[in-house]
Amino acid sequence: MDDVAQSLGRLGRAGVGLAADHLELAALELREAKVLLAQVVILAGVGAALCILALGLLFAALEFALPPQWRGWGLLVMGVASLFAGVATLFVLKARLSKHPLVFSQTLAELEKDKTCF
Repeated sequence: MDDVAQSLGRLGRAGVGLAADHLELAALELREAKVLLAQVVILAGVGAALCILALGLLFAALEFALPPQWRGWGLLVMGVASLFAGVATLFVLKARLSKHPLVFSQTLAELEKDKTCF
């Protein structure tokens, strides 16, 4: 009976150690995801603000360079160009974000390995 109790105790300790390892891995992945998210948000915000400022200045300069009778068409062309550039940027952002794996992909992979072992 003592052998069974000792075996169950060792198995329980191994299970607790395994669970602790998985929790540490999940915490590490969460920290990495948090840092990546902060970088993306900061860079996207700064980039968007600078692009908006640059576009505003560029459009103002182009508008003043056009003769008065062409200014309406100039605004229309610049607006359509901005719309296409914005949509293209969103597609690039979507493609870039889809390249990164899911937040807990390594943890899920380890749990699948453990499931096949047991």
